[in-house]
Amino acid sequence: MNGHTPVADNPAVTNPRRVLNMAQRDALLSIDFFKHHRPRGTTWAIGDKRFNVRTINALARLDLVRVGQQSLRLTTAGQIAAAKLKGGADGTA
Repeated sequence: MNGHTPVADNPAVTNPRRVLNMAQRDALLSIDFFKHHRPRGTTWAIGDKRFNVRTINALARLDLVRVGQQSLRLTTAGQIAAAKLKGGADGTA
């Protein structure tokens, strides 16, 4: 996807519960909740949790997360998907 798919057409945004697996949903919500993210070898430490780098890279491919050298940031699409997973935004959660 990488910026070419409009947010409204991104299935990970329109229906994140169906498109994202459990680890991806947990990682997305953790990135949204915790402010401290740091890489640790083949994992990312996000708050008090650890996620495999492949999980984070999958979220980046879906345009939900921007990965920096030492940080993660939700994109607008990621913020909308996280809100839906938390039960907000148009009741599709």
